Amino acid sequence: MLLQGVRIEPVRLELARPLKTARATYTVREGFRLWVEDEEGRVGQGEAMPLPEFGTESLSKCERVLRLLVGVSRLSFIHESLGGMEWVRRFLSPVHAPAARHAIELALLDLLAQRKRVPLCRLLNPKARVWVRVNALLTANEPEALAEEARESYAEGFWTLKLKVAGRPIEEDEARVRAVREAVGRSGKLRLDANGGWSEQEAAQALERLVPYQPELCEQPVPAEDVEALARLQLRTPFPLAADEALVSPEHLRALLETASGEPAVRIVVLKPMVLGGLLPALEMAQQAAKAGVYSYVTSSLDGVVSRAGAAHLAAALPSGHLASGLGVGKLFVREEPAVHPYQLTDGRIRIPEAPGLGLPV
Repeated sequence: MLLQGVRIEPVRLELARPLKTARATYTVREGFRLWVEDEEGRVGQGEAMPLPEFGTESLSKCERVLRLLVGVSRLSFIHESLGGMEWVRRFLSPVHAPAARHAIELALLDLLAQRKRVPLCRLLNPKARVWVRVNALLTANEPEALAEEARESYAEGFWTLKLKVAGRPIEEDEARVRAVREAVGRSGKLRLDANGGWSEQEAAQALERLVPYQPELCEQPVPAEDVEALARLQLRTPFPLAADEALVSPEHLRALLETASGEPAVRIVVLKPMVLGGLLPALEMAQQAAKAGVYSYVTSSLDGVVSRAGAAHLAAALPSGHLASGLGVGKLFVREEPAVHPYQLTDGRIRIPEAPGLGLPV
């Protein structure tokens, strides 16, 4: 298969209101949309939305690498005799720009799945699931507003609600968590995300105070580089901890699975395809984690709909799908890109389209 045409366009998505995390406050997301066309007129789509503070390259480097890769790929054949996906893996293996790599990989996998006339998730895993359950990300700051947002999300079918913590006094976080728990009762799942914003001592104190509110899990309570602290916290915390920012490469996964205690540092790993360099590296990490008894789920990096579509296919292909994925961020943007697409949320879930590839309109 020869790639005949390639197009790159900048993407700018504005958030309806600022989103505060322990690392930064976001008002806009910028990146690039990619289209590649094969000799039979099929079009594969990809997207690069770098997030440097989470481990990707800068926006300027992303563009440079993306245009370089596009120039090379236009002259390349995707050798289906190698299984297609293996060729993609080999072609992109030297690339050290995760967001650019993600865009090229996604576009090529979209094309390959179209050629094989299967949804992309079935290319990744023939036994992929049809539905992907999604959590709601709560963005309000004050307890009363959070409670109202939680009630609305739960009524829309989101059984898992995610709340950002850390970066403020624990008393304030506890009040916010309490408000959400009281708003949805005990049947709703409450997911916390500290974005590495606590020290080990602060995390230990905070997690102990939050146990009565029955969190489903807490993402990245301590800085990404402190894996042993993460392991110590997991041993003393009755609910699962999840590694998010701590997982940016296969080497980091190995460190999480092989700690000094002999046990994995966490019970869950969070897969961000944009940060990990694509769907294939993320799926391989999920499979390795599963062998060690560690579950996984997929989240976006505040990405556009093309990236979220790829992430939904990855989530459907994971070894286990019992944890909700973090793909319900489209409503956070002022304007969806594009406005109509087959990945709209229904009852807190995404139904994977039956169309070949990503199934997105071009």
